Amino acid sequence: MLDSKAIKKDFIFFLKEKLGFTDNEIYTNPNIVIKNKDKILIEKFLKQKEEGIPLDYILNSSKFYEYEFFVDSRVLIPRPETEMIVDYVNNHFPSSINVLDAGTGSGCIGISIALQNPSFKVYGSDYSEDAIDIAFRNKNNLDVKNFSPILADWLSCFKTKCFDLIVSNPPYIAEGDSHLEKLIHEPKIALVSKENGLLCIKKIVEQSNKILKNGGTLIIEHGYQQQNDVEAIFKRNKFSKIINLKDLQSLPRITIGTLEK
Repeated sequence: MLDSKAIKKDFIFFLKEKLGFTDNEIYTNPNIVIKNKDKILIEKFLKQKEEGIPLDYILNSSKFYEYEFFVDSRVLIPRPETEMIVDYVNNHFPSSINVLDAGTGSGCIGISIALQNPSFKVYGSDYSEDAIDIAFRNKNNLDVKNFSPILADWLSCFKTKCFDLIVSNPPYIAEGDSHLEKLIHEPKIALVSKENGLLCIKKIVEQSNKILKNGGTLIIEHGYQQQNDVEAIFKRNKFSKIINLKDLQSLPRITIGTLEK
């Protein structure tokens, strides 16, 4: 069943952000004149909401950190908890480091890190051509000079020992997980991973072992029930000083490790 309050809230946001209506026009003017072209857009909006399409896809816009990113159904909608990765990087790393955002999608993590840290060289890899297309679009829209999207299968195209820091929000939902029922409009390739949601994480950690500099840092977002499994994967691949960040619900969502020297 559709949430009428949520639809109303999204509709008002749509009227203001997409069509440029003011609060006065929306709330106090009963005789407001709606142009035919706006009527078409309103009808399209209501149809899309009926189908359950997220507002970010309807508007082709999603806020992440301090920035507006273009998004459509080819990439995930950025989540607030992922901003913790950018916060951690901003607070714990010196200038002039090489950073990789593995599985960059829209580029929201890598671009945000690059904009917050102009002296960093940041790369964003993804094996989806659609995702790389959107990452380039966001790079250009936000005029990011120190972010480079690269089409690659995770970390496979990079030289050994070339990064100081790797960050990633990879697919980590298990096949058949009930959460997928609410995510039907987002790309399955960016959500689901085999081996109970851990296969992509395993690949990233194993490949990070080769391309991270000794003493380099790996930061991975994951499901809150995967903390122990992810920590074990880190340890098997010579990562130590492992810590975990919790989200606003005090659930463990991000694991951080240092590659042993």
